[in-house]
Amino acid sequence: MLGNPVERITLSRIRSHGCAIVKFLDIFSKQAPDSIKNVRSTGAPTVAERQATSRKIDAIESEISAELDRHDAASMESSLASHIEQQIAEASILYANRQPESASALLLNAAQQATDPWNDRSAQATAWQMLLEVASFSGDQTHFEELVLRYAEQFETSPPQWHANQHKTLSTTAAIPMLAFRGKLLGSSSPALTQLSQAAATISQLTLDLRNVTEIDIAGCSALLALLSNWHRAGKQVRIEHAVGLQDMLRTTVRQGRRDDDDAAWRLLIELLRISGDEVGYEDACVAYCLTYELSPPAPLGLVISVGEAVPDLLLPEQIRYPVDDLLVRLRASTKALEAIVLNGRQLRLIEFNAAAPLLAGVADLAQGKTVEWRAMPHLVSVLLQLISGDRKLQISHRMF
Repeated sequence: MLGNPVERITLSRIRSHGCAIVKFLDIFSKQAPDSIKNVRSTGAPTVAERQATSRKIDAIESEISAELDRHDAASMESSLASHIEQQIAEASILYANRQPESASALLLNAAQQATDPWNDRSAQATAWQMLLEVASFSGDQTHFEELVLRYAEQFETSPPQWHANQHKTLSTTAAIPMLAFRGKLLGSSSPALTQLSQAAATISQLTLDLRNVTEIDIAGCSALLALLSNWHRAGKQVRIEHAVGLQDMLRTTVRQGRRDDDDAAWRLLIELLRISGDEVGYEDACVAYCLTYELSPPAPLGLVISVGEAVPDLLLPEQIRYPVDDLLVRLRASTKALEAIVLNGRQLRLIEFNAAAPLLAGVADLAQGKTVEWRAMPHLVSVLLQLISGDRKLQISHRMF
């Protein structure tokens, strides 16, 4: 009597699911209920008995099908995640072999994979970040702006912004005028901010040094944000330098769960963390802001990557090619006296595939047990480095747009 439902389950499906087979066998190994134990057949089954048997068969079939469907769903979900991760890895290799078009096509396919919104979508988010980096590093603004609209729609967040000169080297920063804010950043500081505005009136690029800020309040933060926003709308390229002390003051000014009438301190903190490359701090601040104000994180102001915090000799070049001997010699001379090594990738765009392994081996050799942090790295590069390093987990933080 049990042959019919079993025949409806294809042999290939059962063979592909070991755990489902166990469940399948468990169904048939269950003890019979007491009400039907020791009952002997007395002849042909009655209509009622046939109907009861049919219902029992249907129930068994339903349980088998449900178990196989659950296993199918779990297998498909795991397969999808691994497929996206495989595409990301392959794209990083293609890009490292100077095939950005092929890498972009593979990443676009990975970014568009349908995923369960309740599950971790970190792999898909990484694919999007890499896709945006390819467009940015290639200088393709039109494609970049098309992508960010789709990115913002999918992740329901403020889109990254295009920076026309973000892929240029920073070797010319000495020629960029530097302006400094000194003293108290308060609501009464408008004369000092006005002086900064006037000084920047005739220049298109500038570096703002914030190391000498001694005190802040929310009104002062609002005034500084207004100035930065005006500069951005005017098309100025603004770099922020030495903002760590200001970030510390901002952290003591804001408080999760407390809604200030003006969220300027929150917005300034989030912007400074974004351009500093502190991915963890930035995400934590965004989450705290969302919980406090029940709003999406503020849109980026368009400032350029923070400078001035890294040891110049530990600043990685725009591109790292094979051989890497000269780079390792420079790094070795600069790291001897350091207790920890922080390699800054704020201008790095590419590590060639055949240079990745000797670079990792050389850095491990010069570290001699010291901790090594790869800071402000693009995802295109970090995925490659982690892939080459294998099971050895690298300490990497990413830069943001």
